[in-house]
Amino acid sequence: MTHEPEKARIWILGLLHSGTTIFWRAWRKDNRFLCLDEPLTGDVGRWFPTGNPKGTHREYAELFREAPKHFWNLYAPMEPYQELDGVLTAQQRRYLRMLTEQAENLVIDETHAHLHLPEIQQLTPSANVIHLYRRASGFATSHLLPSIDRQVPWPLVLRQRLGRAYRKRRFWERMDLPAGMGRDKVIGHNPHSKFGLMLSEAGYDAERIMRAPALARLLAYWRYHYHHVEREGARLFGERFVSLPYEAFATDASSTMQRLYEWIGMAPPPDTTYPDVHPPKPPYRPRDRRWREAARIAGFTDEEIEALL
Repeated sequence: MTHEPEKARIWILGLLHSGTTIFWRAWRKDNRFLCLDEPLTGDVGRWFPTGNPKGTHREYAELFREAPKHFWNLYAPMEPYQELDGVLTAQQRRYLRMLTEQAENLVIDETHAHLHLPEIQQLTPSANVIHLYRRASGFATSHLLPSIDRQVPWPLVLRQRLGRAYRKRRFWERMDLPAGMGRDKVIGHNPHSKFGLMLSEAGYDAERIMRAPALARLLAYWRYHYHHVEREGARLFGERFVSLPYEAFATDASSTMQRLYEWIGMAPPPDTTYPDVHPPKPPYRPRDRRWREAARIAGFTDEEIEALL
């Protein structure tokens, strides 16, 4: 018989476009959990109190329906540059602490706090942390070939088809990073920027990476965060940390969720299915030799190219 823990605190950490939302929705099917989607993103405040079109902010509207001013007094989103600092502001700590007090069992999906694991441990000392990562090539493809291109000034009906064709022609050599997801501000192209110096301190060739096309810089960003979370998650949370490839979850959601429920010591809800989970799309031209060339610039070893690219 599974022993139900007194409180279940689960953090899902994954980079943007790594499948965190669909994975978070799998936990949301369990009504024993309060599931909060990206509390540190500016999108919560953009849509509150009506909820966003994706329907992932419903919980905030329900929590603060009777006291919207209380939400605005506490809400403290994270700016892109702060993702690299590893430190929360006092206001952000108050905001997150308040949210963690709203339910016995809680799931938080966050894409901005990879370098904030010590802060997460202080806020929720007994939490379980799931590092959800997508293969590096899929992550980079999702940024350089987004499904809808809002930067191309064409009518909406043409963006998906023509915008994608436009980006494909520039995929390997483009130097600019798409502005819509804030990675241009976080990664940049200067070896003496905040992220450039972080790369240098970690042993990367920051000068070469920052001179390289956007693809190599995205891969370096992915690799840096992947290794940081794998190392620090295991150190700080021990057996309460697990690393999960998104492709494994997307290929067999039911078995993956069964194992995760066993890991946290809870019985899964009966008869729960995940029909909205589908295998991920393949990366752009995965056999092209330029993937390996970009990955080597980004610091990938041969073993990592085989296992993670």
